[in-house]
Amino acid sequence: MIRTLIKFELDMDQVIHGVNNYRKIALYNLPLSIQILAINLFITCIGFIILILFNFYLINNDDSAQAKKINANEDLKKIQFFLERNAIIRVPVFDEACINENNQSCEDENNLQLSEPILEPKITQEFILNNFLNSKYDIKIYNDEWIRLVDTQDLYEISIVEEVEIKEVQFTGNDINIYQNLTQKYLRLFSAYHNWIIKKHFEERKVQKKSEISYVSQSIKDRTNNEYIVVDDDGILYQYLTSPIISNDKVYGVAIFSYAVLNQSEDLGVISLNILIFYILFVLIMIFMSLIFSQSLVAPIKRLSKLTILERERVNENEIIYPQREDEIGTLSKEIQNMSLGLKSQIEQLEKFSADVSHELKNPLTSFQSAIDLIDSNNIDEDKKNLLISNIKNDLKRMNQLITDISNFTRLKAEIELEKNEYIKVNNFFDEIPEIFTNNNKEVKLIFIKHSENFEVLANKNKLIQVFVNLIENSISLSPDSSKILIQLDKVDEKFISLRFYDQGKGVDLKDSEKIFERFYSDRQENIKNHTGLGLSIAREIIEHMHGSISLDKSDKSDYPGACFLITLPIKQ
Repeated sequence: MIRTLIKFELDMDQVIHGVNNYRKIALYNLPLSIQILAINLFITCIGFIILILFNFYLINNDDSAQAKKINANEDLKKIQFFLERNAIIRVPVFDEACINENNQSCEDENNLQLSEPILEPKITQEFILNNFLNSKYDIKIYNDEWIRLVDTQDLYEISIVEEVEIKEVQFTGNDINIYQNLTQKYLRLFSAYHNWIIKKHFEERKVQKKSEISYVSQSIKDRTNNEYIVVDDDGILYQYLTSPIISNDKVYGVAIFSYAVLNQSEDLGVISLNILIFYILFVLIMIFMSLIFSQSLVAPIKRLSKLTILERERVNENEIIYPQREDEIGTLSKEIQNMSLGLKSQIEQLEKFSADVSHELKNPLTSFQSAIDLIDSNNIDEDKKNLLISNIKNDLKRMNQLITDISNFTRLKAEIELEKNEYIKVNNFFDEIPEIFTNNNKEVKLIFIKHSENFEVLANKNKLIQVFVNLIENSISLSPDSSKILIQLDKVDEKFISLRFYDQGKGVDLKDSEKIFERFYSDRQENIKNHTGLGLSIAREIIEHMHGSISLDKSDKSDYPGACFLITLPIKQ
């Protein structure tokens, strides 16, 4: 059995050790500034992930490639339409008989021989030169014999040809600043990311690039428009669009449009770059504001921690100045200050209580010592000896009552802090009190005057009963036989009610209105051995813990000329 218990204890130590290790890496075990920094890093990571997802969304929803393809098809239809109606003509055929310039038959236009309809090169070239020279597409026109008639990469206007002197220019590393360098790197990175996604999109459709003649022959054979996604030896994707030029159900040529599918992300890259710049500025501002916030938050907390140390060490109380703020830290400062004042008050009360207890216990002990010394001396007669023994018995009874009340008092302070409160309806509570005093020896009658409203107060029911018992017993002990005690409930204002306890005894001098609530104070001469002077002190402790007050007041009823105790309690709001 002992071994089992030892093993269980070792296992529990390991479990607790594991829990402690887990708690050591928890965020709340780190300094507050580190916690704020960690939260900022977490938000930054979330923002970075959102930025990546946004770029992915931006690229996936980019319709620039589709729009470019639509524009290319429209231009291709324009070329096809024009060439089919204007560029397919008959041209004069060279006659070998016209070698001699003086041959009159050559001058006769009626004798000219015309060819079969063909795709006329000059008309085709002039149309492409005038309308599509600066096009963003590569345009090529082939005839039905696979001869290339037009290539926009080889076309140029004579009017724009000019002589330019080329000067040597030396580039240095300072021509591009850091911002431009980083911008270019990001745009290249975005372009590579964009191209990678586009390649993945066309992965199933792409084919290896072939010679253009194969596309021409295929278009002549199919007599329909064809589309191809091809990849060259450098891994660059191209879109090829072919369209046959048909007239009278015969193919006279083929128009080919081609352009790079990739590297179309400049506008998207600028948008992504602007969002990245905004994100970086947001992160910097967030970190800057967090540093300011952490200082405004951590500094006063450290100040409060230092103040608690000063409060505990009591080295220099002049430096104990709590921060005055209106926010949560100010509330925390006030609560710590109130807690400190409450702790000091409890320490002072404990010191005073110890002194009072010591004083109250020394009195009967001194009396014991004197009586015993006299009895031992044998210098007194028998009557006096019996009187001394009687006094010793009375002092013993008082000490016993005193120790019991001290024990109850100390236990009461602990119970006040630990026991739970509840909402009590005062009118209903009144109905329970008379049952406690049904058999009082003096046949004192209790009269309760309720209020029309059944107020509710937050209190510990047992402790509130003890207050009533202490006050009523105190009144009964000082009241004549068959007298009356009146307990009246009134409303003070919207926040408080009052409870007045009237009796018909001899009353208490108002100059002692505070002294009677002190511990061990009693001004009664008779039956003092049964009263230790703690009853009213206990009542005040309980009422103040309920955020109320108790005091001695002047009686305002002629029928009750005795003492009048006033209790105020907060109402449930």
